[in-house]
Amino acid sequence: MRPAANVVSAEKLPNRVPLEVSIPFMLGSVSLAVSYGSSFFLVDALRSIRQGATIAGAVISTGTIATILSSLVAGRIADQLGVMRTITLAAAMMAIAMICFASAPGLTLLAYLGGPCLGIGWSVFYMLAPLQILEHVQPEARVKYLTLLSGSQMLGIGLAVPLARAVVEMSGSYVAVYTVFAAACLVGAMLLEFAGRALAQAPQIRMATVRLTLESVRGAVKSNARYPIIMIGIGACVFAGLSTFQTLYAASRGQSADTFFLVFTLTVVFLRFAVAPIIGKYQLERVAAFLIVCTMAGLLLLFMNAGSAEFYILGTTMFALGYGLSYSTLNGMLVFIAGEDERSLAVASQVFTLSYFVGLFGFPYVAGQVVNAHGFDNLLVIMMILVVANGVVLAIHVFSTTRER
Repeated sequence: MRPAANVVSAEKLPNRVPLEVSIPFMLGSVSLAVSYGSSFFLVDALRSIRQGATIAGAVISTGTIATILSSLVAGRIADQLGVMRTITLAAAMMAIAMICFASAPGLTLLAYLGGPCLGIGWSVFYMLAPLQILEHVQPEARVKYLTLLSGSQMLGIGLAVPLARAVVEMSGSYVAVYTVFAAACLVGAMLLEFAGRALAQAPQIRMATVRLTLESVRGAVKSNARYPIIMIGIGACVFAGLSTFQTLYAASRGQSADTFFLVFTLTVVFLRFAVAPIIGKYQLERVAAFLIVCTMAGLLLLFMNAGSAEFYILGTTMFALGYGLSYSTLNGMLVFIAGEDERSLAVASQVFTLSYFVGLFGFPYVAGQVVNAHGFDNLLVIMMILVVANGVVLAIHVFSTTRER
């Protein structure tokens, strides 16, 4: 069962997370995100031990399946052990995955075990980490800390490949890369455990159960929470399509895909940390509308670009601005819609993340079919249509909310 805590009403919650909690929590999040980002380096690591990209694809695929499946049961585990303890165990699971990858040169079979371990650990952490924020601060402060959390995660993922390459250059070994990442997971687990102990007696709202059931998911989808849930799923499709096939796009314009990922990561990390203190002060529906316009502008610039590096950077920056802040903005909208009801808030947050996972991992297959049949430019057109669809969903949400009021 979940440990006893100082349960209060939402009005009595503090409007900030103490530094002795927020600092280790965010640093632990960075550590785990770095390790998750190591999956982008897996193809090179397996090639170094004379294994083909097929094995890397199989490992990543098993990890993806494990991510989706474990997302459905993360809440059930948290009901038994507590949210923070479950997050700490997820960090330990990710450390096991890194050890498996580090041991792959001796026994390739361990790489196949590492994929599911990584998927389970990351999905449980990604699903449950926002609940720690929702439980312990006032509603108006939640969007700030959700933005800081997403910024920490993006920072870690962005650091993964450059850090891995630096370790390889210094050590000449891919084993050393995953050994370092395993250590990062253990450090992250210790930081999260430290934060959890500091939070143990902190004021929090009651979330008696966080497990997902068919009934609770149906309730979240039928409520107004469905609008940000749908929008984040569509947004994830757009991001997945653009990032997965970015190498093809860059080659068609005579550019380097590394430019896209570098500009995107730096822009998103900077913006999330920069706007976190102020984003909650604005009407989030208006912010979401502005971000949709920026996302569309970025895609349009990339579509019109005939080979200009300046257009490539500008289009990437605009897309990063639009998409990069949309996750925390839509998450904030969800929090305000779900309100203070313990079941709807916890469940809606997890359904929101699950929708993101479905779009992120599901759309690349559809995008691949489009690219193979019609080319990347047609995929860009489809993604712009998806952005317009998000605008329509937002308009319906605003109209529905206005009418109810």
